[in-house]
Amino acid sequence: MHRWLLLAYPRDYRRERSAEILDTLQDIAPQRRGLRVGANLVRHGLRARLGRPASRSVVAWASVFAVACGLFAASFGIWLAWLGSRPLDHNELAATVDQLYPGEQVRDIDRQDPPAVFIIYGSPLSWQSAPSLLFGDGGEYEFAEIGASFNRLPAVTRQKTLAQLQERLRAAGWDFSEPIYSNSYDCIPNHPACDPTSIPPNITVYAQRGDNLLEVNINADNTTPLMNLAMTRATPWAAYPAGALAFLLGTLGGWVLFGWVSRRAERSHPAALALAKLMFGFAMVLWWASILLAAPHMLAHHLEEPHYRWHPLWEWIGQPVLSLPFLFGWVVLILASGLAQLPRRRSVDQTATSP
Repeated sequence: MHRWLLLAYPRDYRRERSAEILDTLQDIAPQRRGLRVGANLVRHGLRARLGRPASRSVVAWASVFAVACGLFAASFGIWLAWLGSRPLDHNELAATVDQLYPGEQVRDIDRQDPPAVFIIYGSPLSWQSAPSLLFGDGGEYEFAEIGASFNRLPAVTRQKTLAQLQERLRAAGWDFSEPIYSNSYDCIPNHPACDPTSIPPNITVYAQRGDNLLEVNINADNTTPLMNLAMTRATPWAAYPAGALAFLLGTLGGWVLFGWVSRRAERSHPAALALAKLMFGFAMVLWWASILLAAPHMLAHHLEEPHYRWHPLWEWIGQPVLSLPFLFGWVVLILASGLAQLPRRRSVDQTATSP
């Protein structure tokens, strides 16, 4: 097993010292626990992959880069797992509507299945949608859904409509959340015409049955309540192991990549190395700014209202809303790694030897 753990060390290091390390491990193995020895071997091997052996900050920068790579890789792994989820079926929506409100007149209901698992402005992601995705409209990239709406319901008040909905969801085997109330419109605070107590509320109820998620909105109306239903899919089970595995691989890959560049940077020109460090720090600001801006916002959102399906990981790290800074950060990193490879200028011995 120890021979496999030596893969944590860079290749040149293994060629020079692998025999010595294995001999030492064979001598101390009877006195030490194998798990602890293996953990130390991996830890020292990963540290040996980084340049500047006397530096402490290089470990911190490698960790910052590797964790960011792990988060972006995990979001991609989860996205791939979602592509294998069960497609939405408009027939299931029609059956659900008929089960909840048999015989009621439906104003509008989707009669076709969505074109993809994720859509932007109603269409699958394509090169034509890249400008929208990169320049401010990345939030429009979302889960596909199918919907239905009613403009007349048997109950004449919102509260009666809500009570009837909860009763029918329970009878149909749906697990549903507590209702969420929100103002149907906003007004200017402290304005004479703004009376928050007189603003009619909208009511939202989330429900789940199997892998079907249902969002029901009861909109405010002075006479008859209006109801909209939207059906989506629950998170597929494969998303969790896919995200965890992708995070581990992405973090490890980021560490190895950082180490590969940092070891070669030790022989680079001092001015080029200084500029490369500044560019690397700028790229990390671009990456982590999106993460640190998006994560607290998403956490507050999840604490404010119930969720049968958490928002996907890429939204927690600011993607694809802030995908342009992410891509620009990659370009800066590529340029910085190229600068770090510029060699020092070596002095040439021009002393002539006499015959």
